[in-house]
Amino acid sequence: MSLKKKLHNITNDFDSKEILEKGFAFLLIRIGGLFMAYVFTYLVTKKYGASVYGLVSICFSLFLFASIMGRLGLDINLVKFYAAEEKWKDKGLFYKAWLKSFVASLFFAVVLYALKDVFVFKIFKKPQLAPYIIWTAIAIPFWTSSLMCASLLRAKKSNNWFAFLNNPGRFTFTALSLLILGLMMDTPLNAIKAHFFGVLVLSLVSLFLAVRTLEQVSFTSKTNSWSFLRDSFPMMLSSTILIILGWLDTFILGIYETDENVGIYNVALRLATLTSFTLQAINSILAPKLAKYHQEKNITSLKKIVKITTALNFYSTLIIVIAIVVFHKPLLNIFGEEFIKGGIILVILCLGQLINSISGSVGTILQMVGKQKVYQNIVVLALFLNIILNLTLIPLYGGVGAAISTAVSIASWNLLGAVYLKRKVNITSYYNF
Repeated sequence: MSLKKKLHNITNDFDSKEILEKGFAFLLIRIGGLFMAYVFTYLVTKKYGASVYGLVSICFSLFLFASIMGRLGLDINLVKFYAAEEKWKDKGLFYKAWLKSFVASLFFAVVLYALKDVFVFKIFKKPQLAPYIIWTAIAIPFWTSSLMCASLLRAKKSNNWFAFLNNPGRFTFTALSLLILGLMMDTPLNAIKAHFFGVLVLSLVSLFLAVRTLEQVSFTSKTNSWSFLRDSFPMMLSSTILIILGWLDTFILGIYETDENVGIYNVALRLATLTSFTLQAINSILAPKLAKYHQEKNITSLKKIVKITTALNFYSTLIIVIAIVVFHKPLLNIFGEEFIKGGIILVILCLGQLINSISGSVGTILQMVGKQKVYQNIVVLALFLNIILNLTLIPLYGGVGAAISTAVSIASWNLLGAVYLKRKVNITSYYNF
């Protein structure tokens, strides 16, 4: 089938139109959010240099590790639960799940603070990191709250709000906070302080939206919240491993490399996230649709929407990757001449994302069709591979070694997941040229 014919079929299908329309809105919000993230990165790098941005990046890795564990997988399970319209009568389950995740994330925040000296003096050997960790720890429960509320809105198909709360909102409020703090007292610590205040504001906005959506606050539920929590654990493990896969390179770089080199690597990593825009936009609409079709046993529609979204993701990612590879030097130079050294890192990361786009929305499909334990096992294997590669390549090649490790390990679990879906579930998630 010709490319023109494929595109015609995509744009004339009902599900495809919804994904294109809502996905485009999601994409615009993400672009706006990424712009604010780049504003934050630009302000930090231009004002305080690559070294401070390196310290902030290390803190972000700790922040995301702790917050993903604090959510306990409940955020993903909420999407599955509320995918069915009749489940919206059970409003109390959300509040019970939200409370459990907030308490858990508060616990992990306390643990991070208690182990502050271990991270500062024994692991990273960077005394200047100490005050940054304090501000990082207190932001954790508020970020967890924001993402729990975002998942509820995702299940309700309020994709624009989900898109904003999931990440753009965090950096929008963080960048604004940084500008305000700069007017009051200009200090490098403002970079991480601004992040705390940005997350705090976002958590208040997200909780307001969640309460408004449910129209009432109730902790009465017909669903056993502890059983719901138990069912969420495999999703928590998978999500935790994915966060570790995404940030382990920064963590290990922080041990072996200077703050400056960590900062350069993370600017390249941030630019490489441009390639995942389409996948995030598609998955925001795809997840509840897959859950709905799976519950209805509508396998034909399920396979059809998977095929369409994979094609959309591949072609859009290909265009973005080509643009970044061609213009990588001027893109990096925006943040300062010292960041041009991250050119090869950026190219490697982009090529890894291109492989991922060929595999399709593997993680979302596996979790929404009840194969979360299989997905968990696949990402565990990828994690071990990532650890081995990072510990081997980073001491030898620094940021380039980290980029290779990340690209190979993430591509491996996507390919393994695609093979499993094809052979065991009879779903073709990969793009068939």
